[in-house]
Amino acid sequence: MLRKCVALGGATRSAELRDWASRELHGYNGTELPAYRTVHAPLQADGWNARFRIQGQQISTFDLPDFAREHITNDVPLAGGVGELEALIRNAERDGETAVRLQPFMAAELVAYMNQQQGGGIERIYWSVSTSRIAGTLDQIRTTLVRLVSEMRATMSQDATMPTPDDAASAFNVVVNGGERNTITITATGRDSIAVAAAAPKSESGWTKASTIWTIISVLIATVGLYVAYRQWRG
Repeated sequence: MLRKCVALGGATRSAELRDWASRELHGYNGTELPAYRTVHAPLQADGWNARFRIQGQQISTFDLPDFAREHITNDVPLAGGVGELEALIRNAERDGETAVRLQPFMAAELVAYMNQQQGGGIERIYWSVSTSRIAGTLDQIRTTLVRLVSEMRATMSQDATMPTPDDAASAFNVVVNGGERNTITITATGRDSIAVAAAAPKSESGWTKASTIWTIISVLIATVGLYVAYRQWRG
């Protein structure tokens, strides 16, 4: 479906749609990740000390050198293509594991520096990422794809067989960028003419400033009425 989405992006002249599907297929190399491609996972280390070997020891970012703390946190970027993410899950399940070990960028250099400062003892540093979190990311990619197709179908005219560039751009903006749908107002201006205007999208709440004002007025009127009734009852 993502490959078809690449082709659809070409047919509709939508660079955004084409680029998004291509990145999901081949990975986000040096480009900003969508929010659903970042998951939370503990940072762990393997190593040894004078008496025994340590494996899977959870560490804090405060255990890292100062220069690495802002770059290595518990937020893990899943930048690989969907094929790579699926392979991570398959390989873990084959080995009877429920998590995969992903190393931060330049992890080997960081380990070498820390061993030099601390006198050795660290073998590797990595994130232990649950396979269920990776599966959740893949599910969000599928959902985004379905929403893109549905949004384009909703904006297409009934007799159209292919989304227009505007349909594709609007769908991408709503689904991927989190934009809002535009509303179109059609007004008859004369016997043989109409006026079409695009208005800014409105909140689905329906609660407006005018509603707030009228609510306050209603409360005040009700309060005055209760006070008058109370005075009459007291005589």
